Amino acid sequence: LDLSTPSAPKVLGELKIPGFSTYLHRIDQNHLLSIGFDADDHGDFAYFNGLLLQLFDVSKPTEPKLLHREKIGTRGSGSEAATDHLAFNFLAKEGLLAIPTAICEGGGNGRAANQLTFAGLLVYDVSLENGFRRLGGINHGKTGSRCDRWWSQSTSSVKRSLFLDDQVWSITMDQAKVQKLATLGLE
Repeated sequence: LDLSTPSAPKVLGELKIPGFSTYLHRIDQNHLLSIGFDADDHGDFAYFNGLLLQLFDVSKPTEPKLLHREKIGTRGSGSEAATDHLAFNFLAKEGLLAIPTAICEGGGNGRAANQLTFAGLLVYDVSLENGFRRLGGINHGKTGSRCDRWWSQSTSSVKRSLFLDDQVWSITMDQAKVQKLATLGLE
C-alpha cells in the first residue's frame, strides 16, 4: 500500500495465496514474517484450515513474493500469537521464533479436527534462504487447549515465551517451563 496520501491510499501490488495473515512482523527493510491461517479455497468462500507461518519478500512493492510457508495442523489448530502479537516471539539476529501452539489433526475442508496432538510452545529456526525448520517444542499437556475454536477465538495454553541465553521459557497462566535450546524436545 502507498500511504503517502492518507486520505487516498493506493494498492501498489498484491499477492494471491490461500489463507490469510493475522499478524505481520518486519524482519528487515525487505522481508516480512507472518502468522495466520491456511485456507481451503472454494471460489466464492474458503474454510480456514490450520496455522500458517510465511516469509515474504517485499523489496519490490509492486511485486511481493512468498518465499516460504509452514502449515501447522488442520482446522481447529490455534495460537495465542494469531490474535495477540505479544505472544509472538522472534529474535531476528538469531533467527529464532517461538509461538504458542495447539495442534489439531483430522480436520479440513470445513470439518473440525478431532484430535489435539500437541499443546505448548513450538520453536523454529527461521532463515530467508531455508525457510522454517522446527527445532522442537515444550509440551504443556492438553489442558486448556481445544480443537473446536473458530479462528478469531484462536488460543493456546501457552500465553508468552522468553529466550534467555541458551534457554527457552514457556509460560501459561499457572505454569512456567524451561528447556535448553540445544536439547529442545517435544516433552
